[in-house]
Amino acid sequence: MRGVDLKRFRKELKLKQVEMCRLLSVTKGFYSNLESGKRSITEEMEKKIMTILNIDGGHASVEAKIDFLRIRFKTLDVQTVIEKLLHMDMNWFTHESRGFYHYTETFSYGAIRIFRNLENVNMGIMLDLSGDGCRQLEEVFEEDNDRSWTEFFRSLYDDDIFGVGVLVDTKVTRIDIALDELIVEGQENFDLYVLKEKMEQGLVDTTFKNFDFNGGFAYEHQKMVNKGLSLYFGSRQSPLYFNFYQKDYELARKENMSVEEARKKHEIKNRYEIRLSDEKAFLFVEYFLSSGESLDWLVKEIINQSLTVYDIEDDVRVYCKAWYDVIDKLEGLKLSVQAEKPSIEKTLRWLSNYLAPSLKMIKEIDSLLGTNELMERIDLAELKEKHEEIIELVCLDAKDLLFTSNPNVSVRNYMEKEFDLEGEYPF
Repeated sequence: MRGVDLKRFRKELKLKQVEMCRLLSVTKGFYSNLESGKRSITEEMEKKIMTILNIDGGHASVEAKIDFLRIRFKTLDVQTVIEKLLHMDMNWFTHESRGFYHYTETFSYGAIRIFRNLENVNMGIMLDLSGDGCRQLEEVFEEDNDRSWTEFFRSLYDDDIFGVGVLVDTKVTRIDIALDELIVEGQENFDLYVLKEKMEQGLVDTTFKNFDFNGGFAYEHQKMVNKGLSLYFGSRQSPLYFNFYQKDYELARKENMSVEEARKKHEIKNRYEIRLSDEKAFLFVEYFLSSGESLDWLVKEIINQSLTVYDIEDDVRVYCKAWYDVIDKLEGLKLSVQAEKPSIEKTLRWLSNYLAPSLKMIKEIDSLLGTNELMERIDLAELKEKHEEIIELVCLDAKDLLFTSNPNVSVRNYMEKEFDLEGEYPF
């Protein structure tokens, strides 16, 4: 049993860390180290956990996590981003007079990085979270009354964050989802070579126009090392990109150990990475917040809409069971929310707070004098291009835009007006 499994069991049972400490008769520090992986779970402790929680020791075959996140804020107010969005202390961060991606300064707390250029307000602020940065922020969530990614994403659209009446354009410009296929006793892992062969045999229907793969051996540490197989769907410049690879071989190379040792230590076979950038990242969060769907369902849907994998049985194409067994076992991002349309809700809240009293006054005057001044002025008003774009974005189903393989020109143009897109910044 790993720390991540222990944490998942606790979350599913809706137990707090202090409650687990009481059940296991251990200190808070000792238990925190178990969940974080800083202390290994002994066989004796594993048996104790399994007995107390009444579980069989099994865990999900595929675990999902947010593994990269980049958000742009059209403001220079770093302190508000840190304190009101991240729920962290400004004093925790170190400041450097250098940056990346044309930014000139960096605020960092471990792998949590914020970039700013005081001389160019149009660049805004960039929050940059690597995989380690996402894990660090989740630790902050843990201490912050078990705050979730759902609550974090929703807070991006809170009108009061930057001050009453201050509306800051905020856009998620990249989000990566990592799916780790675990090694579970008694269960077979998917063979990525099978997917490669099916691509070559025409047994995969895909919306991607590009497919590539990499593998072979490399001479490292005075020996030949198997690099493992990597499959690439799409291109790094496209807003949707898949990278599937044999994680056990990567870990073995990285830690200079055998593949068998890497499998035993990490219990991971394959990794499936889903990268969404620019308009796809924007639409992913928009649809997530507005649909009420869970993140795990949304990721499954993106994969299934992009790849359909077949077997041949009795000369007839059927769905590939081995592949869909992997996708259907996806767990770990169950963050269901109630439906909300961020764009229109923001406008309505602003209208309610600042214009509604004046509009009601004119309505009352119209009623008393028998005039129709209010509606006449509304009818005569001319919508600007910005307003037309908002109408289009709100009324057009984000799901259709997210899942289509056609370029989302309107959404991309909408984003380009506020920020430079990811193409400006090579990875």
